[in-house]
Amino acid sequence: MTARARCIFLLLWFVSLIVVGAVTAAQTRREGGAVIAGDNIGFRPEGWNGKARTGTFVVRINGEWVDAQGVMKAVPATR
Repeated sequence: MTARARCIFLLLWFVSLIVVGAVTAAQTRREGGAVIAGDNIGFRPEGWNGKARTGTFVVRINGEWVDAQGVMKAVPATR
């Protein structure tokens, strides 16, 4: 393989990497889903489980919807 052929091959390979990267980045971007909300708390629907709607509870912090984290606390059965 001549030096010119190698340079052309490397250039085409590099261009193909850029094209694949651009296509992949465009496919992975996700718009924020619609949020059913009140003032500062909402629900982001994600799908269906039979007739039940599934999704994530979200809270608004500085104007941006953020997933809410649930905390379970242990409560003694007797006093």
